[in-house]
Amino acid sequence: MKKYSIEISRLDYEIINLVKELREKKKISQRDLSELMGLSKSFVGKVEALGQPDKYSIRHLTLITKALKLKSLKDLLPKEIPAEDIVEIIYEKVPKLNKDGSESKQLEERVIEIRAVEI
Repeated sequence: MKKYSIEISRLDYEIINLVKELREKKKISQRDLSELMGLSKSFVGKVEALGQPDKYSIRHLTLITKALKLKSLKDLLPKEIPAEDIVEIIYEKVPKLNKDGSESKQLEERVIEIRAVEI
């Protein structure tokens, strides 16, 4: 499999993962969350895709808090301050699995390694 690499703020990465986890726990699709936020239907999908430059802004966090019916904006922040500022994420694209366990034609990203970037 081909490996890909991006550099991203560790805090951005943690927030994206936390929003994804909360979204999936509430069984809300990327498209539905985008619509609940009043944004384009593809917005959340682009943010969650490692290869895309889209990220959440402070404004988006407020919209997400309301859309997911969270008690506080703090629910979208990591419990601890990330040790690293910028990280390099090495990942590969692998087939998603269908409900029957067979491979789909759609791909998902699997993180292989995360390492700090010295600035």
